Amino acid sequence: MRTALRTSVVTVALAGAMLLPAAGAAFAAPVTNPQSASAPASDNSRYEGEPVYIGEGLVAVLRNKAEGPEAWIREVGPQWKPGDDYMVRVVTKLDRTLPHDKAKGLDLELTKAASARPVLVVTAADGSAKSYPLPAGEAGTDCRVGPVGQEIGAGMSAELYLSELGPKVLLFEAGDGGRSFAQLDRTHPSLPESAGFIARIVNPSGAKPVFEWKTQGGNDTVGRVAFPAFPKGCKPSYAFTDDKPVTKPTTPAPVKPQTAGQTSVVPKGPVAAGAEFPAETAADTVDTATMTAGAALIAAFGALAAGVVLRRRRTTRG
Repeated sequence: MRTALRTSVVTVALAGAMLLPAAGAAFAAPVTNPQSASAPASDNSRYEGEPVYIGEGLVAVLRNKAEGPEAWIREVGPQWKPGDDYMVRVVTKLDRTLPHDKAKGLDLELTKAASARPVLVVTAADGSAKSYPLPAGEAGTDCRVGPVGQEIGAGMSAELYLSELGPKVLLFEAGDGGRSFAQLDRTHPSLPESAGFIARIVNPSGAKPVFEWKTQGGNDTVGRVAFPAFPKGCKPSYAFTDDKPVTKPTTPAPVKPQTAGQTSVVPKGPVAAGAEFPAETAADTVDTATMTAGAALIAAFGALAAGVVLRRRRTTRG
């Protein structure tokens, strides 16, 4: 009890001694404004290129540098003209890993992507096509396969691609302007449950990935189609993992808390240094020690006052 009381008094004294110098220093120290660091200038060189208007309010920014041939399709509006700003919303991007896509009814394909002079071919809904050569670059190895079209039902279709970066699937919906509404790859191999149907890449990092889908409810079977094999002489940029079948994760059984008959054994001696006390026990111990110390202090003061009164009465009687 004495130890708890002494500890409480010492703690209060130390806290006051520590707070007073800090407060004085806070009032005495002059207030200085930190120097604002100048923000670095934004570098848009990664997205700069040769912009060309391809119709339907779209501009293709053509690049062919260290990253390889790229065609960034950006939405600018029908009033765009050369010299206007084109750093606006990106609709899609074509490169060696994804050379084909659709946007606003236009069929976009990056042809000759492995050569030194690739070409962007834009085909309109009426079948007319225009070609836009990219800047000259270095020839590379064409390790991509696709697109491989696949009807998956419910008015939807899929295009399968395979490259050194892994399998990729573009999902299309009829009547949506021909633009893909979802993309699956190694990092995002499946649609969320909120999509309402199944579309996933099985073994996305394996040697034999498979695309599975189920767009109809009931007892309809799951459709499956294998991705094409890697072209001869091409290797993936990642290590293959073992091909394993898809298994539905099991939900672990709920763990019931144990309340009746539960005891806590605290080791003694050197082992006790690593013992953990329940939060309730520790809090109760501190509160009990404090209350006990306070009660003892009040009792001491009461005894002292009673002794003084008794001595005064005896003096008066004498």
